[in-house]
Amino acid sequence: MNRLVRRGKIEELTRYTVGKFQIRKLIGRGATSSVYLAEDPFTRMEVAIKIASQGVLNDPANGHRSRKMFMNEASLAGKLRHPHIVAVFDAGTEKDMHYIVMEYVHGKTLKPFCSPDSLLPMDDVVEIIFKCCNALDYAYRQGLIHRDIKPANLLITGGTDVKISDFGTALLADAKLTQVVDAVGTPSYMSPEQITGQQISQKADIYSLGVVMYQLLTGKLPFSATNQYELTQLITRGKPTPLESFRGDIPQEVRDIVYRCLEKKPQDRYATWQLLAQDLSRAHEQLEALSPNVSDTRKYNLLKQLSFFRNFTDVELWEVLRISKWHRFPAGKKLLRQGKIGRSFFILATGDARIIKNDAQLGVIERGQCFGEMAYIHGKKRPRSASVVSNREVTVIKIVAEALQEAPDQLQTKFNKELLATLAERLEKTSLMASAL
Repeated sequence: MNRLVRRGKIEELTRYTVGKFQIRKLIGRGATSSVYLAEDPFTRMEVAIKIASQGVLNDPANGHRSRKMFMNEASLAGKLRHPHIVAVFDAGTEKDMHYIVMEYVHGKTLKPFCSPDSLLPMDDVVEIIFKCCNALDYAYRQGLIHRDIKPANLLITGGTDVKISDFGTALLADAKLTQVVDAVGTPSYMSPEQITGQQISQKADIYSLGVVMYQLLTGKLPFSATNQYELTQLITRGKPTPLESFRGDIPQEVRDIVYRCLEKKPQDRYATWQLLAQDLSRAHEQLEALSPNVSDTRKYNLLKQLSFFRNFTDVELWEVLRISKWHRFPAGKKLLRQGKIGRSFFILATGDARIIKNDAQLGVIERGQCFGEMAYIHGKKRPRSASVVSNREVTVIKIVAEALQEAPDQLQTKFNKELLATLAERLEKTSLMASAL
């Protein structure tokens, strides 16, 4: 294998294994590496393997720099676990070959949606940026600044499900590795301080995400030039072409978000990712008013407000979104039917409902409370002991038992803890009622 790599015949790797992984096919090739689809022969899980180009790593002028950037990404193996970040599972070296094993994402980048004739719906754009914002906030709290946010590094898997990839240029706080700290990244998406090689913070990534949002909304970049010098001058001193020059239906709230992200001075941009997320959420609420569906942005914000999820982390809330099903029902709808077999349980996101057994009302379920959980706690499908009927329009979160069992152990533990706390609270209320008789 190593002989083939040195000769540049890396496409012939499809006949071999890398570590324990069986190479299936070449997915793509870039200037510094090639990416292959591979399979774990034991779990049958598909992964993507990035193999560094030996010619680039051995280049006398830039090889040392490229090697450090590759090792930078490899050092993240197992460290970033977020539903909107491509996971790095493993990294290794086989003699002269350096490789990184990553999550395989079925989908494509956002690049095809950056031209005027193929733009995404505006509410989808805001929701995608909102999800990226949350993921980059998570990465920043792990000590990371991405430094190369652009459409080519944002993978879309369907709808608004997005994953951020390529942390090879990321700046790690308190890292033991010697890092590349010059103006790495893609010039058109760089902030003024980044393109001039100055010290940067997370506000450089906020600027870059603003450029992506501008491009997804209009199909144009805020600054275009014929050479690097002219582009640098425009980014550091020029004003972006007004969004309304390209598209007249962008609400003022959305335009204000983009313009604030693109401010020249870092202190004039959003101070934190959370503040940006708040404005994106408010803007999306207005756009969502025209849609009958519950968007992921609204679901996430609802989860953060519910008492059931008060001890869940942001990452765990995104996992909840992934495994749950959401439904809206009118007043008087029977949400759970007495005697029906089932194992899933439910959480009321909005509205309230009443518990009925043999035509007698036993109690009320309020927003943030769960119901139908006994079948899940018992671990098997069983008849429902009572019916649940909505008092007014409600939003119900359905947690399918099988989906939760396949979720990370930490998430299952959180759910089990909250369900047991609910059970204990209900037993206490029942005991108090019985003692009062």
